[in-house]
Amino acid sequence: MRTGRLARMGSIFALLLAVVACSSTATPSPAVVTSSARLSTPSPMPTPSPTASPRPMAPATTKPGPAMTEARTGQAAVRLVDGRVLIMGGTIPFTGKCEMACMSPATASVEIYDPSAGKFSPNGSLAEPRTDAKALLLNDGRVLVTGGNGQYGEDLSTLEIYDPAQGTAVLVKPPSDISYLPSGPTEVLLADGRVLIAGGSYALGTTSKVTLIFDPASGGFSNGPLMAEPRQGATATLLRDGRVLIVGGDYVGGSYTYPNKHAELIDPSHPLAQSTLSLSQYGATSTLLSDGGVLVEEWGLWDSAAGCITPEVSEVFDPSTERFTPVGPMSTPRTGSAAIRIPDGRVVVFGGVDSRCAAVGTVEAFDPDSETFQVIATGFPEISGFSATLLDDGEILIAGGQGSDWQMTDASWLIKP
Repeated sequence: MRTGRLARMGSIFALLLAVVACSSTATPSPAVVTSSARLSTPSPMPTPSPTASPRPMAPATTKPGPAMTEARTGQAAVRLVDGRVLIMGGTIPFTGKCEMACMSPATASVEIYDPSAGKFSPNGSLAEPRTDAKALLLNDGRVLVTGGNGQYGEDLSTLEIYDPAQGTAVLVKPPSDISYLPSGPTEVLLADGRVLIAGGSYALGTTSKVTLIFDPASGGFSNGPLMAEPRQGATATLLRDGRVLIVGGDYVGGSYTYPNKHAELIDPSHPLAQSTLSLSQYGATSTLLSDGGVLVEEWGLWDSAAGCITPEVSEVFDPSTERFTPVGPMSTPRTGSAAIRIPDGRVVVFGGVDSRCAAVGTVEAFDPDSETFQVIATGFPEISGFSATLLDDGEILIAGGQGSDWQMTDASWLIKP
């Protein structure tokens, strides 16, 4: 059984694409949604109470950007220190003669967007083709690229470090005491420049709760604290006090995958320091707020009878109390959205699908002061698998992806909140 991101048969993303293929009104989610093969209706949530009057929010603008050097979806993206944006890997359209079933291949190609020039240019390649990978900017300017799936859909357990100046990458050698690393781990850059690598799964369907700490300077690994629960595909947020909040993901049990409904705190400096926290629903994305809290966007569920079940509200984690508080709701409840904090402290949320499994064309902003959402733009493109990156001037670069017709695009857009 395959347990990577593309192999999780309970993935709501895959199910939504199947629904979209058979409907003229439904469109896929703009991000991979991890769920379980046994789906249930979420528990009722308390109604949030705003703590302040919502701040006035000016409308955002969305405009077409330059074309990428090639169409792609599922790519990783990261902004460099100089403000340029790397677009790394992903899946590209199949070319050549198709004798039987043809699968669009993963690519190792890398391109770079220069905001000052307003264009994309080729910038070398990764060490191996991969799609749905994660990219993490290191303190020395290099980029750690992890996970994803290979050219033929296989789970990748390898790590590589890409050097933007050279346009080349090298694979990271695993620790001497293990033969290979897990696929689908979670990574976060620690304050000292090292990287915490948490969980993941192995080829035999075993989900891990082990964490490793990777030192990019030396290339060495050391053991980190054990997580309270095994999980793969989670999100991790570094808090101001050095602890790490781990949210979401799933784990393999027998022939199924199950969502992790609990979040947890781990302290990389203390091997036994961990605590389990309860979420109202299934955490999926987490965004660090200006005050040190964390906005957690919940993944909805997909049910063959009920269709798309979207979460009613989001939650904010307070590190001082170690509690989650419901906030919102959005004007249009959605699942599979992307979220980015902008310089004024708001969090811009876009993409995803609604309860009808149709693409949401509105862009909303979360105001941490009032704990409310407001619509700031409409007309967001009906695509999934795009990358979203905050630029130095406050614009958000949306690049690539694919539409409900499964066609990949080389287009980009710029959102200005």
